[in-house]
Amino acid sequence: MTKILVVGYGNMAHAIVKALLLANNRHIFVTGRNEAKVLAFCNSFTSTQNFVVNPFKNTRDSQHREVLDLETFDEVLLCIKPYGFSSFVYQGARGIVYSVMAGVCVAQLRDYFKEAEALVRIMPNIGAFNAQSASCVYIDNQKHPAQDKNDKIRQKVAGFIQSFGNCVFVDNENLINASIATSGSSPAFLALVAQSLIDCGVYSGLSLEQSQLLVKQTFKGFSALLEKKTPQKIIESVTSPSGTTSRGLACLERHGVRGIFIQAGLDSISRAEELANTSEYKDTKE
Repeated sequence: MTKILVVGYGNMAHAIVKALLLANNRHIFVTGRNEAKVLAFCNSFTSTQNFVVNPFKNTRDSQHREVLDLETFDEVLLCIKPYGFSSFVYQGARGIVYSVMAGVCVAQLRDYFKEAEALVRIMPNIGAFNAQSASCVYIDNQKHPAQDKNDKIRQKVAGFIQSFGNCVFVDNENLINASIATSGSSPAFLALVAQSLIDCGVYSGLSLEQSQLLVKQTFKGFSALLEKKTPQKIIESVTSPSGTTSRGLACLERHGVRGIFIQAGLDSISRAEELANTSEYKDTKE
């Protein structure tokens, strides 16, 4: 069975570990800079599931950095903030190294994982909590140029990521940043839309509970529609000439809402590019 070390204990780490436990095909170990938080993270699973997430104890070097001996692990998952990345010393990683760190590119990862079988950058989103993440993926396996080896690594990576959502491979690492607009940050943008619609319902006389239930179900129905229709087709199917929806859409277009959403996505991408082009990931502050 595959042995994986998860570095980090935040929300995304929790979501992915939960999905891996349900898949039941990995021995999972977790580590981080705060031993108490590691233990709390591991214990949060044993109370609700019949699986064990094991804490992994680090040693420290003369500079008080956490030293991770990775030689016995088949996979490593980096689920830490970029500024905490260089507070660890990574020794002996020869398997697949996954990273969900925004702004830390493959070239930076290669400085720390020279012997890794493959480096995999993933841009997941919060849907991972329900095994519904939209995940953009880039693989760097320059150690194995042979096509058959590449295919095997790709299959391994797909199996890992599909445990918590979908897997969209890209051949250009820059497209990882582009997916921040389509999936990484977009749940927050959509949540803002949902909250606005709830507020409108309450303003117009519905109770908060009624408004929330209606908006939740609308989003569920919209998701099902999106499986079969393009967004434009959905708009056309709801909108009738001189009707209520056409008037609402005219208001949104008049205020440039479409352009605002595009700009919000571009700003999110820009921030990721800023992180990639600075040394912020080397900052070891808490």
